[in-house]
Amino acid sequence: MVLSVKFPPWTASAAAHSGVGVTQYLQLASVLRHQIAHGELVRGQRLPTITHLAKEYKVAGITVRQAYGLLKAEGLITSDRGRGTYVAATSTAMSSSRRTAINDPRAKGIRIEVLGLCHQVGLPASLAGGAATHVDYTFIRKIHIQDGEPFCLAEIYVASDIFERFPEGSEHRHKIAYLLKEYSSDKLQKLQQTMTMAPADMVLAQGLGCSFATPIAHMVRRISDATGRIAYAGLVWYRGDRFVLETEFPFDVWLSYPDVAVPQTLA
Repeated sequence: MVLSVKFPPWTASAAAHSGVGVTQYLQLASVLRHQIAHGELVRGQRLPTITHLAKEYKVAGITVRQAYGLLKAEGLITSDRGRGTYVAATSTAMSSSRRTAINDPRAKGIRIEVLGLCHQVGLPASLAGGAATHVDYTFIRKIHIQDGEPFCLAEIYVASDIFERFPEGSEHRHKIAYLLKEYSSDKLQKLQQTMTMAPADMVLAQGLGCSFATPIAHMVRRISDATGRIAYAGLVWYRGDRFVLETEFPFDVWLSYPDVAVPQTLA
């Protein structure tokens, strides 16, 4: 789908900073959901009683009931009168294919669903971060799906003169970082990224197929070219239960070049 508009009509980044509050039962459900996803609570394990959990987290009993009700609706727990409440879902252990899908720009086996594509837009100042920019950019909003499950929502700006070198429709088949490497004649010089964690708002929850307030990893990523201009800038959101960030480089590099871990621009 190609939109013939000058600026993106909507971005999740605006919704992600809408300031929507998270009620106590959603916070509690998020904690328990995380524990199930990471194997801290395993299938068949009995959960604490409502009274016990309310006392442990210093919340009202109705808060625990609501949290349990939400997780039951999601199929993560089950309850029987007189028997108690139990974990029903298995741990969503991180597979090697998921690790590759997240961390390798060349990863295959990912279905990329492009939700919107706009040409000749400006790069928002919040993403430029004061750096030099190209004249205009192509904006791409997409979801990455693996094994039928969405794990990544991305909003990416690619310098228009670089995007024009990509084969037609290639943004539906490959990650943008891979296309940059393959088709950018300008030497790409620097990658900068910052990751934070936050609960999902309603827009992100819908896009990533998770519940409101589910932990979300938010990545801000910039790639600059040899001229110092931003060739790529993106906002990327990952479901917390389907995310792992892996890096590996020589120990001496880490000691000799601390900017690899903490860039001076962020210090």
